[in-house]
Amino acid sequence: MRPALALAILVVLAVASCGERTPSAEPPPLAAYLGALAGADEAVRAREVSSWKLGRATWARTVVAPYDAVYDDYARRFDAAIPALVAALARPARVTTRAHYAGDPRLTVGQARARWALPVQYPSEVAALHGDGDGDGDGEDTPLDVVFVRDGARWRAITGIDDLLRERAHAADPSCARHLDAATTGRCAEVGWVIADALLRTDTRRFARACTLAANLCVVNGPP
Repeated sequence: MRPALALAILVVLAVASCGERTPSAEPPPLAAYLGALAGADEAVRAREVSSWKLGRATWARTVVAPYDAVYDDYARRFDAAIPALVAALARPARVTTRAHYAGDPRLTVGQARARWALPVQYPSEVAALHGDGDGDGDGEDTPLDVVFVRDGARWRAITGIDDLLRERAHAADPSCARHLDAATTGRCAEVGWVIADALLRTDTRRFARACTLAANLCVVNGPP
């Protein structure tokens, strides 16, 4: 293991073992933190990725209504995503990060949907790995399909919002669910937000109106 990487991992583990944190504590820069994890031992990666899950109280004070009521769904989906995230960090890679904002065309669907759960201008971040396993960063770019948020001295992550919404939309109206899947840009994305919000608030009348509007705005590919 390279000395710089080993030192970075020691810093990460020191932060992880601090226990109770002071309110003013800040996490390490996200790119440095993830760069230390990329290529680390599996046990280290598994422990750190597992620590990204928000607790119920942190979730409630981080997200906006009505997403504050879906913590159990979030927690289940986060647990299911852990193996893939641990595997994604298995090889050394250069890590880049950027602010997470609505309308960024580079966002994954999951990252775009997670934006709906956060307050306007909330300082969340997203990250991508750049490398082919030899540490020089010249391989394929791979986004980590999560959104990172600060929680005192630790990084936490939101994932699975897109799956949660898709599941609920299919249960309520499969045809509307297909329009929600297509709601990724422009006015269609705005209507997608309304569909999601109405779903989580169980506002059936508003949901139906939004689905009708989406049918006119959102181009759906594939069979019905």
